[in-house]
Amino acid sequence: MKGMGMPKHMAMIKHMAMIKHMTIRNKILLVITAVLMLCSILITSVWYTASSKMAGTYLKDISESTMRDACQAFEYLLTDTSYMAAMVSLNDRNIIRPVEALNERTIMENGQWNMEYLKNRRIIKEFINDLNGYKYYIVGIGVIVNETCTFSTSHLVEGQGDVYERIMQLDQDRLKKNIVMLEPIHVEGGKSTYNSDYVVPAVRGITDWNQRIIGYTVMYFDYGVIEDMFSSNLPEGSRFQVANGSRSLIFSNCGDELLDISHPIQGYVYNTFEADDVDWTFTMALPSDYYTADIYRTALFTGAIMVVILLLAGLLSGLVVSRSTREITVLKDSMQKVSAGNLSVSYAVRAEDEIGQMGHTFNHMVVRIRELMHRITEEEKQKRLIEMDFLQAQINPHFISNVLNNVVWMAKLQHADNIVPLIHSLNAMLQNVMHRRNDMITLEDELEYVDNYLTIVEYSGSYDFAVEKKISEDTKELYVPRFILQPIMENAIYHGLPADLSRQGTIRIESWREEDRLNIVIEDNGEGMTEEQIEAVLGTPAGDRKRFNGIGISNVNARIRLFFGEDYGIRYESSPGEYTKAVLVLPAVDSAGEE
Repeated sequence: MKGMGMPKHMAMIKHMAMIKHMTIRNKILLVITAVLMLCSILITSVWYTASSKMAGTYLKDISESTMRDACQAFEYLLTDTSYMAAMVSLNDRNIIRPVEALNERTIMENGQWNMEYLKNRRIIKEFINDLNGYKYYIVGIGVIVNETCTFSTSHLVEGQGDVYERIMQLDQDRLKKNIVMLEPIHVEGGKSTYNSDYVVPAVRGITDWNQRIIGYTVMYFDYGVIEDMFSSNLPEGSRFQVANGSRSLIFSNCGDELLDISHPIQGYVYNTFEADDVDWTFTMALPSDYYTADIYRTALFTGAIMVVILLLAGLLSGLVVSRSTREITVLKDSMQKVSAGNLSVSYAVRAEDEIGQMGHTFNHMVVRIRELMHRITEEEKQKRLIEMDFLQAQINPHFISNVLNNVVWMAKLQHADNIVPLIHSLNAMLQNVMHRRNDMITLEDELEYVDNYLTIVEYSGSYDFAVEKKISEDTKELYVPRFILQPIMENAIYHGLPADLSRQGTIRIESWREEDRLNIVIEDNGEGMTEEQIEAVLGTPAGDRKRFNGIGISNVNARIRLFFGEDYGIRYESSPGEYTKAVLVLPAVDSAGEE
């Protein structure tokens, strides 16, 4: 189980590391994207829930309203029909008396209807014929005395014996005060007169003064009128059925199978209504899409608008974030340039917001750093100059004592004229050191200083060596820092010349110009130096009190780099037992560049 958890842990660490190294812009955009997505999900959920609830409520309301309107219209027809049936059944002169007479008296003789029958038949027929057509949906009125004696305003429904049989199966007590609707019956050729081949009988009992049923009044509904009434109020694709108490269909526009409200068909909303007066059940199934299409279309359009608004909000937020973070990026780049050593950078403040305040602080900081760097550089430069002045002014007393001893010794052995060149060289060097006015002198003057030094060294009699010069003419007038060659020459004399007398010591001085660089080489053919000795020479200040002055090669190298930068200075090349070569690389500074 532990091994299974490691990949998830590592993936989380990797994900956190990616977020940690993201830019501020990407972090803000990530947060905005996450917020917009969360808002989109929440809004979509609320919108979908509200739309579904609204659609469901609307479907329920429209279904109940449609059902209510249809039932009210049908009940209106039933009310009128019940009124007409009562008007017929309760008419004493034209209905009740003739029906009683037909039931109590002889109406047939020798297989023929007698006058009694014909008289009462005429009374009944005239009455119901006068009422026929009073209501457009009643296509016929019938009076049934018994199984063999029936009267009707229409030959299409006359003689329907099965109507009497079905009437006998009804609750007779209910027929005394109310009408009862029977199942539709087929009429041959009905469409030539009616809207349909079916009629629906509505039956009410005819009672005498003792409330005994003596006959029946039948109102024949035009089935087509009922069908048109319900169909005209329903949208296309609707399903509507009317069933009586025995679950037999009175009306259906969707086949002979009863609609089951406990197992509704997908895409339909169901509603029912119980008409107790006629013991009928109305069942309606309305197509959901017909009513909810506009709702969902409106909801979809609203959702699309919300998505567009969110996208525009995200785009606008992205633009604002990009503009703000772009200024942060510019400020960061400026800081990186400062960290790389460029103190001339300045951030252009575009707005007085938090980023603008940071920009002002950054600019102030750069100015302060620049001022501090300038002050430190000046202080360091002054310190270096003081140190060089001090070192250059330190003429070794031991060296001067030795020179003066030589002068005394030569004065005793020789005529006084011989000491003139020595004293002249010493005087020239002392004057050059003690009374310098410029940091930079021409290479020719620096070489003259070296010649005076060599003259003094030669008079000491301690060394026997030759000096060779190869100075290019185009380098003599180039400017170099003062006192950079004498320490190198002194190091070559003290440590570079051959120790044995079998070889002639030689020191070669060479200079040439290479584009914007001045190259000076001082080479001896002495003992040479190891890498450790070279590092010691370049890294350790002079401490030998026998030297002419206290300026070591490391001081010379530091002065050159102080003046011209790290690209210039001294390097040594040596082969032990063969040679030592000091290579000076300087910029080619002519008279115009002296300042």
